[in-house]
Amino acid sequence: MRVKLAILGVAVLGTGFVLHQRSSHLEHRLGSVATQLADRKVRVHCQGLAGELLDATAEAGTVQFGPNGPADVTNLKRPICNALRHFHHDAESHAYDCVLTQADCSRAIFEDVLAVHTLAHESWHLRGNESESLTECHALQTTAQAAMLLGADPQAAQATATYSLLRLYPNEPDEYRTFECTDGGPMDLRPTDPHWP
Repeated sequence: MRVKLAILGVAVLGTGFVLHQRSSHLEHRLGSVATQLADRKVRVHCQGLAGELLDATAEAGTVQFGPNGPADVTNLKRPICNALRHFHHDAESHAYDCVLTQADCSRAIFEDVLAVHTLAHESWHLRGNESESLTECHALQTTAQAAMLLGADPQAAQATATYSLLRLYPNEPDEYRTFECTDGGPMDLRPTDPHWP
């Protein structure tokens, strides 16, 4: 009996170690993407299973702001990190064709798009934007860049941004949307670029 318990204990510890290493690798990779988008050294923390079970908040990600500006880390919900983990694979699959054609997608692919856009959004908070509407507008314009940094080809990356604009943005709360977020508008990061977002 003791041998069985010892084996079970080693198996549990081994599984925990593997999951921790896997999570650390993902957080490092996502932190690298967020650092490029935020234009400063930042980190990403992925919510663990225990945190997910106890969490009752609606936000997909958060960045804390203090008197000196934003923290150096964003906290992403577990489903967002899970989607980001397999985004590269999904973006290369036939399942992603719905994004390329701007059609209805499966829940898994929709969550992929949401996850990439969320990482772009939280990166703009890490950059110092506190306004949700300004942050969201800038995130729409850098979702394609985030997708490419995560391994998508340029066509899939641009389609991911367009899908975010057409399928996510209209359904967001009022504080996330503004009529100024338009091609050539005051929030346009690239006013001479014909591509939008």
